[in-house]
Amino acid sequence: MATATGPVNTTELLPYQIERFSVAGPMTGVIARINLRDPAISTKVVLADDRDPDGDGPCVGQLETPSAVARKHDFVITLNASFFGAPISKDVMGKKVRYFVGNCTMPVGWHVSLGKIITRPSDHKLRAILLIGDDGNVSIRDDVTEIPPGTRYAVSGNALVLKAGLPTSADVNGTRHPRSVVGVSADGKTLWLVAVDGRQESSRGASMKELGEFMRKLGAYHALNLDGGGSTAMVIKDLRTGSFGVANSTSEMSTEGFPVRMERPVADVIGISLSPRKRDKP
Repeated sequence: MATATGPVNTTELLPYQIERFSVAGPMTGVIARINLRDPAISTKVVLADDRDPDGDGPCVGQLETPSAVARKHDFVITLNASFFGAPISKDVMGKKVRYFVGNCTMPVGWHVSLGKIITRPSDHKLRAILLIGDDGNVSIRDDVTEIPPGTRYAVSGNALVLKAGLPTSADVNGTRHPRSVVGVSADGKTLWLVAVDGRQESSRGASMKELGEFMRKLGAYHALNLDGGGSTAMVIKDLRTGSFGVANSTSEMSTEGFPVRMERPVADVIGISLSPRKRDKP
């Protein structure tokens, strides 16, 4: 008869791993490594809030925080995605605010959800793209002018930082920012979602060159830079408690001037779902 030897280490059973990192720079942040071969895993791209506030106007949805989106869709890992527009600002306590929950918004690159093209690139720089097929295969491509048949989800970044295993930027003096980045292995079996902290004493962020080199060291073959800065946020679900937490140290601060780090509401996210049968495994 088997006997219990202590609490089960859930992380050994899961098809993903989460870890914080700290490297020279200084540069800190959070890495999510996801096993795409596991049938319990699915990768999605969703609008943060798909309620269109202006009908035939330019907006396709409303801004919402990544943690609220994670709760709504029960994602186990959530990362902010598109660069986006938020055309309306409002005066709040004498300060103009544009990034507020419920504001009219639109991704400014490709956004495909459930096979439907929601937005197209407003600039040629936004043709670098993460693609998720109807078959669940995940890939990253550059300069996509038409969405391939069989695409279920897609989202743009502004540049590949790693292409065919080689960093794309040679700018050693590039500006460092908080960064959100997605990477895929050469065989398409592993996905990395990474949130790099920045604009803090503990982490200066990453340049595009540093980001490409970092993703190469992780094992990625292609990697795509997503919206960063104050938008960078990775949310993780704790499976035992059902609670959600922001894993990285965001650079967005309280608009009231309090020393509190906040989530910036965003237009869309990349979300990782875990099927119930895997979640129930002891």
